[in-house]
Amino acid sequence: MNDLTRAERPDAERSTGIARERLARRQEELLAALVAGGPVPPGFDPGQVRAQSTGLAAKRRDTTAKVAPDLPRLLGAQYGPLFLGYARTHPQTGGYRADARAFAAWVLTDGGPAATGHRRALEQWLRQSGEGAEQPPGPLARMRRALRGR
Repeated sequence: MNDLTRAERPDAERSTGIARERLARRQEELLAALVAGGPVPPGFDPGQVRAQSTGLAAKRRDTTAKVAPDLPRLLGAQYGPLFLGYARTHPQTGGYRADARAFAAWVLTDGGPAATGHRRALEQWLRQSGEGAEQPPGPLARMRRALRGR
């Protein structure tokens, strides 16, 4: 049997709950610093957190480029710096395709001079990438399309 008496168990459970809440808060703070430009929580090396944040944003940029290769082609050398600027203040909330669309929309509204020469191509890309966006990819989507074709 447990070493704690019945009277001690609620205090231990309460203490565990408090510790879990504290850990969850710390994890949220660290995550915000890594992917959403939040402040570095106390106890973490700011240089290390910045380096990890930059690495995560670069990985996100590269994966988005693979999912939506037209964006780096359309934006050229501006794609990388623009995406990293976007990623610093816009955490990814959906999949990479949704992130690519959100990035393109951001460039059109907040991309500054970079958007000027690319406005028409980005707007066209957004229209084309939105076609069928409601239809999720995968076997279920194929089955739905097949059933509609009957």
